[in-house]
Amino acid sequence: LSCKLWQECLKGKASAYYGYCSLLTRGASTQPGSSTYLSTAPDALRHWTPSQRSLLEKSEKGKKLLEVENKQQEEWRQKYESLVASEKEKMTFEQFSWAMEAVHSRAFRGDFGALDGGEGGPIRKIASLLLPFSALAFGLVYASDPFAVDQYFLPIAVVAAAPVALNIIADAKGSKEAVMLPLIDSANHLQEADSVIEYDPAVNGFVLSLGRKCLVKEVDETGERAQVCISYGVRKDSELVLNYGFLRGCTMEGLENKDGEENRDVIRQRLAEQFVSQNP
Repeated sequence: LSCKLWQECLKGKASAYYGYCSLLTRGASTQPGSSTYLSTAPDALRHWTPSQRSLLEKSEKGKKLLEVENKQQEEWRQKYESLVASEKEKMTFEQFSWAMEAVHSRAFRGDFGALDGGEGGPIRKIASLLLPFSALAFGLVYASDPFAVDQYFLPIAVVAAAPVALNIIADAKGSKEAVMLPLIDSANHLQEADSVIEYDPAVNGFVLSLGRKCLVKEVDETGERAQVCISYGVRKDSELVLNYGFLRGCTMEGLENKDGEENRDVIRQRLAEQFVSQNP
């Protein structure tokens, strides 16, 4: 997905996703010789300085998070080195890392109704076939001999219940299906938000459904306004700091420097302090 994203960026205005690519790159050049890009997750742990990272060493979970981040960087390097020569010619490792960060901080992962997609896909397909099969078997037995239903009730019941068990197994295995959804992925995260993203074959696209919990009201000196939030799913604090650069309940208001820009050092210090306090 990261390579596909970069390929679209290289197309420039010829890409059907030019507007989205411009949003992600902030209009910066996407030519192979360029190497400066504004991060899509500027406060993700990979951007922290050594002094900022040292703040996490005050807790065992913080130390473990630093190890996970180091391992992630090694894996990204290995993935880049495993690319075919033609792909590596189109992007540097820095550009590949930028694309990987964009995917990790903005992509959505799930089955999206694709029975054959991702881990657990084949299992879901079997599960979808077992229920009508059990109903057919029950009908055939009843039609041939109504009194034989009791004799075959247990095996038919097991087959009918199998889809539930198989779907549980498929959920545990997870899914490798990942998509990037322009505009939708710009919404802020609220874990409690009752949002649902599904693929609708009728429109050949993804549909976002919003519930009441997705609307968050905010009040400041300018008055009251509402913000639409979506849920990225259940995310641990370690994942939020690693790939997104924020924590639930950790406000960044009033952390601008004298030029009115966000003070990265102060922001990361606050993130580190809250992470350590919540994860000793």
